Amino acid sequence: MLDIAIVLSGEIADREGFNYLVHSATYLVAVDGGLNHLIDLDLKPDLFLGDFDSVSNNALTKIEQWQIEIMKFPRQKNFTDSELAIEEILSGQRFDFKGTKPVIGLLAAFGSRYDHLLNNQLLAKRFSTQADFILSDGLVLQWILTGPRKLKLNWPCTASNLTKKYIFSILALSDVVKNVTISNSQYTLKQHDLKSGHSLGISNFAKNADYKRTAAVEISFDEGCLSGIVLPEI
Repeated sequence: MLDIAIVLSGEIADREGFNYLVHSATYLVAVDGGLNHLIDLDLKPDLFLGDFDSVSNNALTKIEQWQIEIMKFPRQKNFTDSELAIEEILSGQRFDFKGTKPVIGLLAAFGSRYDHLLNNQLLAKRFSTQADFILSDGLVLQWILTGPRKLKLNWPCTASNLTKKYIFSILALSDVVKNVTISNSQYTLKQHDLKSGHSLGISNFAKNADYKRTAAVEISFDEGCLSGIVLPEI
């Protein structure tokens, strides 16, 4: 599902979903306190990056044992660790995606720091022509993609999460997302221009009355930057 996972220091709402995403990645990058999450799974990252302001002493000892590559930055800097990680990944100097557009996961991306969450979403939008992005805490999954694109939601993917009922929402992050089509859902669209700041795409669900699964939902669009979010119904 992921070419590379950037593991952040935010909350993990569902351990099974988080583990699935981490293990689906070809490469792992730990960003500061995200190293603590990987150590809990005994997973060695390909790169550890950050200013070390939220990483435990135990984690610092572990990276010495693992002898992994480190990029350390000062705490007083103009860019977040997330931005530095994305730029390093997309520089082409370290990771080989064989000429294809990579899928980058920002994992443990949600939590109480709403400013960081919004910044990560805007970073994903900024770099969305170079990579597809998935943000998740293991429970909620958010795609940020540019068109043209077709996708099936395919979330949740773990047995325990299928006991919950899920809804999904789509939002235009660019001024307009052109020719949006949604099928196999309760509320459908056909080649509709979705506009930023409008709530038309909020709170939809799979067409089947039992909407624990969203895998049948298909979304396509031709142009623009779209956010699609799958989350449990409250």
